[in-house]
Amino acid sequence: MKVSNEYIYGNTAKELRDIDTSAYTGIRLSNQTRRNRERANHMSPAFVVFLTAAMLFMVVICIQYLMICSDVTNKIKDLAVLETQLNEIKAENDDTENRIKGAIDLEEIKYRAMNELGMQYANSDQIVAYECEDTDYVRQLIDIE
Repeated sequence: MKVSNEYIYGNTAKELRDIDTSAYTGIRLSNQTRRNRERANHMSPAFVVFLTAAMLFMVVICIQYLMICSDVTNKIKDLAVLETQLNEIKAENDDTENRIKGAIDLEEIKYRAMNELGMQYANSDQIVAYECEDTDYVRQLIDIE
C-alpha cells in the first residue's frame, strides 16, 4: 500500500492528511500494454538523430527567414528615401521649368522673328493636311514643295 502526502488548501481543510492511493491502482496492466508504454518512453538513437537534424534544419530556416525579413525592411526604407529624393527633384525641376517659362517673353520672340528674321504666318495655300493612323508622331520622308 502506497501512501502519498498531499496538501489540501481551502477554508475547510486546515491540516495535512494522508491519501491512500491503493484504491486507484486496482487495475492490473497486461504485459503487452506495459511493454508498449516502456517502448513509448524510450527513444531510439536514430530517432534522436532525426529529431536533432530536423531541429537544426528548422533553426537554419528560421534564421534565413529573419534575414530575408530584415532585407525586405531595409529595402522598404531605402525605397522610401529614394521616393523622397525623387519628389524633391521633381519639385525642383517644376520650379526651374516655371522660372524658365516665366523668363521667356513670347511677344519679344514673335517681334524679333517677324521683324529681324523675316518670319511670316503661313497662307492657306501653304497648309497641307495630313491624316495619320498612328497619333504619336509624323515622320516626313520627302520634302514637301
